[in-house]
Amino acid sequence: MSVPRLYLSVNGCLCPRLEPDPAWGDVAKASISVEHGDGHASTRNVHWAPRLITALDSLLMQYGVELVWLTSWNELDATRQLLVPELHGLSGGRMLDVTTPPKNPGQTDGETGLWKSQRIEEDQSVPAPFIWIDDADVQLHGDKVLSATHETPSLLIPPRSEVGLTVDDIARMRTWLEQLPT
Repeated sequence: MSVPRLYLSVNGCLCPRLEPDPAWGDVAKASISVEHGDGHASTRNVHWAPRLITALDSLLMQYGVELVWLTSWNELDATRQLLVPELHGLSGGRMLDVTTPPKNPGQTDGETGLWKSQRIEEDQSVPAPFIWIDDADVQLHGDKVLSATHETPSLLIPPRSEVGLTVDDIARMRTWLEQLPT
Protein backbone atom coordinates (compact mmCIF):
# COMPACT_ATOMS: atom_id res chain seq x y z
CA MET A 1 0.00 0.00 0.00
CA SER A 2 1.13 3.55 -0.74
CA VAL A 3 2.16 6.02 1.93
CA PRO A 4 -0.97 7.80 3.21
CA ARG A 5 -1.21 11.55 2.64
CA LEU A 6 -2.61 14.34 4.79
CA TYR A 7 -3.92 17.26 2.72
CA LEU A 8 -3.97 20.07 5.29
CA SER A 9 -5.34 23.59 5.24
CA VAL A 10 -4.27 26.29 7.71
CA ASN A 11 -7.11 28.78 8.21
CA GLY A 12 -9.96 27.35 10.24
CA CYS A 13 -8.08 24.08 10.75
CA LEU A 14 -4.69 24.63 12.42
CA CYS A 15 -5.40 28.29 13.05
CA PRO A 16 -9.07 28.73 13.95
CA ARG A 17 -11.04 31.91 13.45
CA LEU A 18 -11.80 32.26 17.18
CA GLU A 19 -9.99 30.09 19.76
CA PRO A 20 -8.68 26.51 19.46
CA ASP A 21 -10.62 23.66 21.02
CA PRO A 22 -10.21 24.26 24.80
CA ALA A 23 -9.29 20.58 25.23
CA TRP A 24 -5.88 21.40 23.73
CA GLY A 25 -4.97 23.75 26.57
CA ASP A 26 -2.52 26.59 25.97
CA VAL A 27 -2.81 28.84 22.91
CA ALA A 28 0.10 30.38 21.01
CA LYS A 29 -0.16 33.52 18.88
CA ALA A 30 1.87 35.27 16.20
CA SER A 31 1.63 38.10 13.69
CA ILE A 32 3.14 36.97 10.43
CA SER A 33 4.07 39.47 7.72
CA VAL A 34 3.93 38.14 4.17
CA GLU A 35 5.86 40.15 1.58
CA HIS A 36 4.06 40.03 -1.78
CA GLY A 37 6.63 42.06 -3.69
CA ASP A 38 6.40 45.55 -5.22
CA GLY A 39 6.20 46.95 -1.68
CA HIS A 40 2.98 45.08 -0.87
CA ALA A 41 2.72 43.06 2.31
CA SER A 42 0.00 41.65 4.48
CA THR A 43 -0.04 40.68 8.13
CA ARG A 44 -1.83 37.57 9.31
CA ASN A 45 -2.63 37.33 13.00
CA VAL A 46 -2.86 33.65 13.85
CA HIS A 47 -3.29 31.50 16.92
CA TRP A 48 -3.08 27.76 17.44
CA ALA A 49 -2.80 25.07 20.07
CA PRO A 50 0.79 23.82 20.47
CA ARG A 51 -0.54 20.44 21.70
CA LEU A 52 -2.45 20.08 18.39
CA ILE A 53 0.78 20.59 16.44
CA THR A 54 2.51 17.98 18.64
CA ALA A 55 -0.39 15.54 18.14
CA LEU A 56 -0.27 15.97 14.36
CA ASP A 57 3.53 15.54 14.27
CA SER A 58 3.19 12.36 16.32
CA LEU A 59 0.46 11.01 14.04
CA LEU A 60 2.49 11.75 10.90
CA MET A 61 5.55 10.03 12.32
CA GLN A 62 3.81 7.02 13.86
CA TYR A 63 1.88 6.14 10.70
CA GLY A 64 4.38 7.38 8.12
CA VAL A 65 1.93 9.92 6.71
CA GLU A 66 3.12 12.39 4.07
CA LEU A 67 2.15 15.97 4.92
CA VAL A 68 0.81 17.86 1.90
CA TRP A 69 0.02 21.53 2.45
CA LEU A 70 -3.17 22.53 0.63
CA THR A 71 -3.75 26.11 1.67
CA SER A 72 -3.76 29.68 0.39
CA TRP A 73 -0.70 30.07 2.65
CA ASN A 74 1.30 28.21 -0.02
CA GLU A 75 1.56 31.40 -2.03
CA LEU A 76 5.15 32.64 -1.77
CA ASP A 77 5.91 29.53 0.32
CA ALA A 78 4.56 31.35 3.38
CA THR A 79 3.48 28.05 4.92
CA ARG A 80 6.93 26.52 5.25
CA GLN A 81 8.97 29.72 5.39
CA LEU A 82 6.90 31.82 7.82
CA LEU A 83 4.19 29.79 9.56
CA VAL A 84 5.94 26.47 10.30
CA PRO A 85 8.82 28.12 12.22
CA GLU A 86 6.23 29.81 14.47
CA LEU A 87 4.36 26.50 15.00
CA HIS A 88 7.55 24.69 16.10
CA GLY A 89 6.31 21.60 14.30
CA LEU A 90 4.91 20.25 11.05
CA SER A 91 8.18 21.02 9.32
CA GLY A 92 8.68 20.11 5.71
CA GLY A 93 5.77 18.75 3.85
CA ARG A 94 5.05 19.09 0.20
CA MET A 95 3.03 22.01 -1.15
CA LEU A 96 0.36 21.78 -3.79
CA ASP A 97 0.32 24.70 -6.21
CA VAL A 98 -1.94 27.60 -5.27
CA THR A 99 -1.00 29.87 -8.19
CA THR A 100 -2.06 27.85 -11.22
CA PRO A 101 -5.70 28.54 -12.15
CA PRO A 102 -8.18 25.66 -12.06
CA LYS A 103 -8.44 23.47 -15.17
CA ASN A 104 -11.87 24.83 -16.06
CA PRO A 105 -11.58 28.56 -16.87
CA GLY A 106 -14.35 30.66 -15.43
CA GLN A 107 -14.72 28.37 -12.43
CA THR A 108 -12.11 30.00 -10.28
CA ASP A 109 -13.87 31.52 -7.32
CA GLY A 110 -11.19 32.55 -4.90
CA GLU A 111 -11.59 30.92 -1.54
CA THR A 112 -14.35 28.45 -2.44
CA GLY A 113 -11.87 25.65 -2.85
CA LEU A 114 -12.42 24.47 -6.41
CA TRP A 115 -8.67 24.74 -6.94
CA LYS A 116 -8.09 22.59 -3.86
CA SER A 117 -10.30 19.75 -5.06
CA GLN A 118 -8.63 19.86 -8.46
CA ARG A 119 -5.16 19.74 -6.88
CA ILE A 120 -6.15 16.67 -4.86
CA GLU A 121 -7.51 14.97 -7.98
CA GLU A 122 -4.27 15.76 -9.83
CA ASP A 123 -2.15 14.55 -6.92
CA GLN A 124 -4.20 11.36 -6.72
CA SER A 125 -3.19 10.45 -10.28
CA VAL A 126 -0.75 8.38 -8.24
CA PRO A 127 -3.31 7.01 -5.77
CA ALA A 128 -2.60 6.88 -2.06
CA PRO A 129 -4.93 6.73 0.92
CA PHE A 130 -5.60 10.26 2.10
CA ILE A 131 -7.08 12.49 4.74
CA TRP A 132 -8.34 15.90 3.62
CA ILE A 133 -8.82 18.52 6.33
CA ASP A 134 -10.46 21.80 5.36
CA ASP A 135 -13.02 23.82 7.27
CA ALA A 136 -15.06 24.93 4.23
CA ASP A 137 -13.92 23.14 1.12
CA VAL A 138 -14.49 19.58 2.31
CA GLN A 139 -18.19 20.41 2.55
CA LEU A 140 -18.24 22.31 -0.74
CA HIS A 141 -16.19 19.91 -2.87
CA GLY A 142 -15.75 16.73 -0.83
CA ASP A 143 -18.30 14.76 -2.86
CA LYS A 144 -16.48 15.69 -6.08
CA VAL A 145 -13.17 14.48 -4.66
CA LEU A 146 -14.72 11.28 -3.32
CA SER A 147 -16.30 10.59 -6.69
CA ALA A 148 -13.00 11.12 -8.52
CA THR A 149 -11.07 8.96 -6.03
CA HIS A 150 -13.78 6.43 -5.17
CA GLU A 151 -11.42 3.43 -5.11
CA THR A 152 -8.93 5.14 -2.80
CA PRO A 153 -9.41 4.95 0.98
CA SER A 154 -10.08 8.44 2.27
CA LEU A 155 -11.20 10.38 5.31
CA LEU A 156 -12.55 13.91 4.93
CA ILE A 157 -12.69 16.12 8.00
CA PRO A 158 -14.41 19.53 7.95
CA PRO A 159 -13.48 21.15 11.28
CA ARG A 160 -15.58 23.99 12.61
CA SER A 161 -13.61 27.06 11.56
CA GLU A 162 -14.22 28.75 14.92
CA VAL A 163 -12.21 26.10 16.86
CA GLY A 164 -10.25 24.22 14.18
CA LEU A 165 -9.16 20.64 14.65
CA THR A 166 -10.32 19.00 17.85
CA VAL A 167 -9.01 16.21 20.01
CA ASP A 168 -11.83 14.05 18.60
CA ASP A 169 -10.69 14.81 15.02
CA ILE A 170 -7.21 13.52 15.84
CA ALA A 171 -8.74 10.40 17.39
CA ARG A 172 -10.78 9.82 14.19
CA MET A 173 -7.62 10.16 12.11
CA ARG A 174 -5.75 7.70 14.33
CA THR A 175 -8.56 5.14 14.14
CA TRP A 176 -8.79 5.50 10.36
CA LEU A 177 -5.01 5.13 9.91
CA GLU A 178 -4.96 2.03 12.14
CA GLN A 179 -7.59 0.42 9.93
CA LEU A 180 -5.69 0.91 6.67
CA PRO A 181 -4.47 -2.34 5.13
CA THR A 182 -0.71 -2.75 5.36
